[in-house]
This record gives sequence, structure tokens and C-alpha cells, in this order.
Amino acid sequence: MSKVNQFINHIEEGIAVISMIMASILIFIQVVLRYLFNYSLIWSEETARFLIIWLVLIGSSIAVREKGHATVDALVTFLPPAGKKVFSVFANLAGIVFCLILIWTGVEMVSSVVELGNVTPALGVPMAIPYLSIPVGGGLMLFRFLQMLFIDVKRSYSDEEEHPEEVVEK
Repeated sequence: MSKVNQFINHIEEGIAVISMIMASILIFIQVVLRYLFNYSLIWSEETARFLIIWLVLIGSSIAVREKGHATVDALVTFLPPAGKKVFSVFANLAGIVFCLILIWTGVEMVSSVVELGNVTPALGVPMAIPYLSIPVGGGLMLFRFLQMLFIDVKRSYSDEEEHPEEVVEK
């Protein structure tokens, strides 16, 4: 599992870095062309927009992996360790449900766009390519939430094995 995890890490980070660099370069070139030469590239804004969309959805998966999402933990900080574990499992389950909904609606949207044959206005590429970022990002986030759930459950189980007297007392 470690090699698969490392492979997915590299893919996520590679897509995120390439998307960020390409979008930044395109936006910079567009600004220079527009303000210095009074000329603009028709396709650059659309391309940068789609790159940023891919970056955000892939970056969301990286944020789940790094536990970098914003959390509201005012209540959780006052809970005992067992309560924190329960809330962590609940949060991961809620994330999994969200990702399943995101994947489901994303796949429906992509298939609808493919059926209609829509293309982007400036680039002329199939709209399915930018829309594909939704189920792909959702799938990567789902993978990360499942990993986090597995870690939480495994950690809870190993804590019970290490301290069986505490489990009996509860």
C-alpha cells in the first residue's frame, strides 16, 4: 500500500505544481500582452481558469492528506480522548459521503456534457476535460478520507489492545 500511496502522492503533487506554474505563467503573459502591447490571447484566460479548477480539486485531496482543511474544534477540544476519536471517525465518514456525492454528480455532469458534445468556447476542446476534474478530485479525496478513517479505526483498536483495563472501566 505504501508504494501506491507514494505514487498517488507524486501524481497529486505533480498535477498541482504543473497547474499552478502553467496558470501563473499564462496569467502573467496575458497581463504583459494586454497592458504593454494592447494585445491579448483569446485562449489564455480559459486555459488558466481550467488549470486553476484542476489545481483546487487536486489540492483539496492534498489538504485532506495533510489534514490541512479548516476545522471547527471548539467542542472537540473539551471532549475526552474517546470522544475525540468518535468525532474524528464521524468527520471522516461525513467527508466520505460528501466525496461520494461529488463523484456521483461529477460523473453525471461529465456524461451529460459528452452526450451533448459541448466544447469550450476559446479552446474548442471537449467540456468533459475541465468537468472531469470534479469526479477525479472527488475520487482522490475519497481515497484520502478512507485512509484517514482506516488510520483512526486502527489507532482506536490498537489503543484498546494496549490498555484493555481502560476499555472495561468505560
